[in-house]
Amino acid sequence: MAQTYCNVCTADCPASCRLLTDVADSRIIGIKGDPRDPYTRGKICAKGYALKELVYSPDRVLYPLKQQGKGSGNWQRISWEQAFLEIGNKLVGIAQEYGSLLPVSMNKFLGTTGLLSQSVEGFFSSLGPITALMGNPCVSAGTDAFILNYGALKKPLPEDMKNSRLILIWGANPAWTAIHQMRYIFEAQDQGAIVVVIDPIFTSTAARSDIYYRIRPGADGDLALGLAKILVEENLIDHEFLDNFTFGWPEYRDYLETVDLNQVSSSTGIPLAELYELARLYGTIKPATIRLGPGIQRGPSGGQNARIIDCLAALTGNIGISGGNVHYTSYEQLLHAGKYGQLRLPYGIRQGLSENNEGNTGHRILGTDWYTHLDTLDPPLKFLWVAGRNPVAQDPDPAQLIQALKTIDTVVVAEQTLSATAQMADYVLPVSSPFEFEDVVISFWHYGAAINQQAIPPLGESKSDFAIMHGLASVLHQLKPGLSSFPLHGDPRTWLTQEFTSLNDFLGITDYRELAHNPARVNLPAVPWQDRQFPTASGLYEFYSFTAAFHQTPPLPIPVDQPVSSRSYPFRLMVSRSPITLNSQFYTIDLLRRLENLPLLLIHPDTGKQKNLAEGDLAKVYNEMGELELPVSFSLSLPPDIVLTYMGTEDIHNTLINTLLSFESTDLGQIFSGSPGIAYNNCFVNLVKMG
Repeated sequence: MAQTYCNVCTADCPASCRLLTDVADSRIIGIKGDPRDPYTRGKICAKGYALKELVYSPDRVLYPLKQQGKGSGNWQRISWEQAFLEIGNKLVGIAQEYGSLLPVSMNKFLGTTGLLSQSVEGFFSSLGPITALMGNPCVSAGTDAFILNYGALKKPLPEDMKNSRLILIWGANPAWTAIHQMRYIFEAQDQGAIVVVIDPIFTSTAARSDIYYRIRPGADGDLALGLAKILVEENLIDHEFLDNFTFGWPEYRDYLETVDLNQVSSSTGIPLAELYELARLYGTIKPATIRLGPGIQRGPSGGQNARIIDCLAALTGNIGISGGNVHYTSYEQLLHAGKYGQLRLPYGIRQGLSENNEGNTGHRILGTDWYTHLDTLDPPLKFLWVAGRNPVAQDPDPAQLIQALKTIDTVVVAEQTLSATAQMADYVLPVSSPFEFEDVVISFWHYGAAINQQAIPPLGESKSDFAIMHGLASVLHQLKPGLSSFPLHGDPRTWLTQEFTSLNDFLGITDYRELAHNPARVNLPAVPWQDRQFPTASGLYEFYSFTAAFHQTPPLPIPVDQPVSSRSYPFRLMVSRSPITLNSQFYTIDLLRRLENLPLLLIHPDTGKQKNLAEGDLAKVYNEMGELELPVSFSLSLPPDIVLTYMGTEDIHNTLINTLLSFESTDLGQIFSGSPGIAYNNCFVNLVKMG
């Protein structure tokens, strides 16, 4: 007799789809969307249906492993007792040798978005000062941009988009990456709204738009400046909002006078007449909203570009009104999600459990480029714990990262598979899938909260992140009492109940287990900034930021110069999210890879002609960083000077796509996020036919 459990997809995705899991004989026999989910209405993507394959993948690690020599493949199965004891002794030894745990660090991100998975951050915070790795490779630049402009990061609820009369989708492809948001976009279209897509690639979302503008990569700030200049010239601005609720408007207006529209047209690749067309659309149709995607941040000017685009909403008074504003990833809901939820905040120094009253954790702070200067650290980095991340497959220059990992005495990776990073570990600890333990997930897009009921027992000897950290803390308490203040009392339900004492009122529930029957969301305003109260230094929306100036960043939003291609490397390599994989998380599932014929490199037919490449030919893709071999496929969706593949792609020799990427930072991220992001789009390559 099958039983059905309530689950939620914990992947790094805005939807956080509620699922119904059918189980028979302690084995999952089916996964489908939960029709009670108000955001998804029971429709899930290919990745959701493939979760069962992920749970029962033959690649899963089911027992603690110890490797003799990083990267050697010489693995030995060990017990949890041995793993905890040896790892605990490493920590004790470091504390004794260095008098602190600054040589200890942890690298974790959104591999699993459950609240209890934040116990990893909780454990390392309980150690006192360590080396904290700050910054978000994807959204640091945009996060800082919004906080500079508004003083805080807030967004409208997703459904408010259907109240818009004009929707600008800028550097995002929700038809692939946020499929449920398309419902609101279509509803707005049905009610007469105009949908505009601005993107270097003619995406699936662009195919469903009313107007598409192809922009050169990285020129988004130039385009927004040009639009702003036209809005001012043609008096399509909201004087009441500008005069009463903004700071630095006169300085910004003076700067706009210096903008040359012919240069804007040249840098963006958009004809002058079309610049006027777009500016007049945005300046005359209200309410108008902007969906700002992560794509515009992946360049050296990503942060300033985000600031400039956001300024368009201020110029036209599209802030604080239904159907207006800018839709961008916000973590506001986690401010109400107890200590563990707040541990994941991507901006500011994370609120560690050991933080003192002055907000000074005493941590040594490193950024997203941490592995590029390990030899300068005193004391050196001796211990690294990796969870919910696969930096060897995601970060630039993996060869340098691998060398850095080899210099660290002890690397522990908590994972479900032997990922590229796990292969460079000393210990790999098997983590249970979300179907194997109870937890709660709160969406960072629609703020819905959903429960993950335990549907099946943990496979093999795998454990949840919470159980792993609890087990290690218990052993550490025996080895050296007081080294960790991680609480040892209570089971996961007790911890979740405690976490929800501050969240229940926002969700309208009395116990988190009610989420199995009643969908709930954090009760935040559907429309932000209606009160026009901005927590900036001036109390106003800031075109001019003294905070930026204090941090030696241009106080006005002005774009940074962009790199250009060279004769040696004439093609820009762009890497986007596939609709069926999520970075390296789902890339191991053969079924999904076959659906997209992965791996592949998309090129324009003219590029194929130029390089004597036919459909299906094998091309060497190379630059000064390395080379890969990928089958090519023709597409008219991209211009001839861009080649494109998907995040997490490996070539036919299993060489990772980020092999071609050197480390380049974005312009913002260091002020509020702790570190700049990564300029993923700043990658130029050449092609040659193989064989």
